[in-house]
Amino acid sequence: MPILHPIFIVIFLFLAFASYYEIFRLEKKQSVFVWISGVLIVIAVGFRINVGADYPVYKMLFSGFSLYTSYGDVWDKALLRPNTEEIEWIFVLINKLVFDVGLPFYWVTLIMAIIAVSLKFTTIYKNVAFPSLALLFYFMPIMFFEDSGQMRQGLGIAVCVASFRFIKERNLLMFLLCMYIALGFHKTAVVFLPAYWIVKVPMNSTRIFWVLVVALLSSPLELYRFAGGFFSSMTPQDISSAYTGYLDDRYYGTQVEAGLNDLVKLAFITILIRYDKKGCEEVWWYEYMRNLAVFGMALFYFFRSNEIFAVRLPGAYMFFVTMFCMPNLVYAVRDQAKKTLYVGFMTYFVMMFFYFGKGNGHRAGFTSDRYTNALW
Repeated sequence: MPILHPIFIVIFLFLAFASYYEIFRLEKKQSVFVWISGVLIVIAVGFRINVGADYPVYKMLFSGFSLYTSYGDVWDKALLRPNTEEIEWIFVLINKLVFDVGLPFYWVTLIMAIIAVSLKFTTIYKNVAFPSLALLFYFMPIMFFEDSGQMRQGLGIAVCVASFRFIKERNLLMFLLCMYIALGFHKTAVVFLPAYWIVKVPMNSTRIFWVLVVALLSSPLELYRFAGGFFSSMTPQDISSAYTGYLDDRYYGTQVEAGLNDLVKLAFITILIRYDKKGCEEVWWYEYMRNLAVFGMALFYFFRSNEIFAVRLPGAYMFFVTMFCMPNLVYAVRDQAKKTLYVGFMTYFVMMFFYFGKGNGHRAGFTSDRYTNALW
């Protein structure tokens, strides 16, 4: 049976140990665990070669950007001027600079890994009581899909997550600057723009339940089709074109299939509703995190009839479900509830480790027989 490469086994075992030690021994966060795991992940992700679902496409674009794109094109894209460039400007700029200096492509993946990991890990450490548990949620399997696969969206999500600081501070100008930078990495970052106001919506367990029920019931109606006109008038051309292009996409414009993903989300929803009051009482800014998490879940069910929308658009919001709310609820509850949640999450991680390894992990080259790193 295919199994993930030893570097990923080491990271998994280290985070499992660190999470247990933080929760049941120290009962407080430790920055050294975040640093060690961050360095290991940057090495594993940044120096990988021919590994990741989108790696061949990114490598092909690497030389294409530099040969057929000028810095003037990048500047026009950054200022939202009319241009023929379809890929986001900061990503193009990083590729072009690395190519023009004469460095190999793995320097692009290394730079992207450093940016994504540093932004995500720093924000997690500041806002999560048990960051090692949060990093396990990130590692299994967000790291493989985002920062080792759909790297542009992973970077866009990283900037959106980092903007949480300015949401808390109610600093609209800096939040909008973050959104501009996030859009420079991936178009889907535009969906996170309402987050600044969503966090202020009054919520409780009952409202969480009904919001998600309404989102699920509205899915067959495909109400998102009426948003095409809005995006055409309110967003840059490439964003509106991308949105309308995926409405009836041949491969991705179909309904999300029912399966394990639904069971996992149902478990998260149950935990959010069951322990909402405890989270609000024990965790600073939990109401903000919870609102973003609930909105992400609602987006998923609202767009369920279109797979690409359901997976891509809630991305930044879903980060707050697993990396923020779940670990903070483990902190908020006591005694048997804490042990039950921890054991449940660890069971999920172990199952996901083997399930991902023999499926997407093997196909994308993360297994011991296929993974390659520039350092060895």
